[in-house]
Amino acid sequence: MNPRQLQVCLVAAAGLLGLGLFAPCMTLHPAFGEITPWVHLINPGLTAPTTYSILEGIRSLFDEGSVFIGVVVLLFSVVFPIWKLGVYFMAAACRARGLGTGASVRWVNQLGKWSMLDVFVLAVLVVAIKGLPGGSRVSIEWGAAAFCASVLLSIYISLHIGGGRNSVASEPTED
Repeated sequence: MNPRQLQVCLVAAAGLLGLGLFAPCMTLHPAFGEITPWVHLINPGLTAPTTYSILEGIRSLFDEGSVFIGVVVLLFSVVFPIWKLGVYFMAAACRARGLGTGASVRWVNQLGKWSMLDVFVLAVLVVAIKGLPGGSRVSIEWGAAAFCASVLLSIYISLHIGGGRNSVASEPTED
């Protein structure tokens, strides 16, 4: 992959990450079993679907007092992916100038396995909500797909930027 292709992939990954963080990720459709129609008559708001983005979900964790979980999800779903893409952008710029990527890329690649923690957290959340009694269900929205695509694209980028046999480091630079 040449430096231009790498930069295009990085821009795509950053765009997908932004969409994944702000776009609808999941919608909770609450149900109360056989009494759902009665609950809807008494308080329609209790049966109204609620849609969350990843950032809204994190805010909700903080609002409900789950600060530790909120911080963990914030770090691994927002801060780390942004930092990782920033390091890759800098490394791609260095590669375009014929320079090495440096230790920061090696560190990010070593820590990259933690970027899958956010996908795991989303999966656990969906499974937990799907297990609620009363027929409540969760619909996965397009923001979750954008977020997962960003994670997968960043993994692909890491394979090509880290200095391995098939990486940008082994290819000659273009002037």
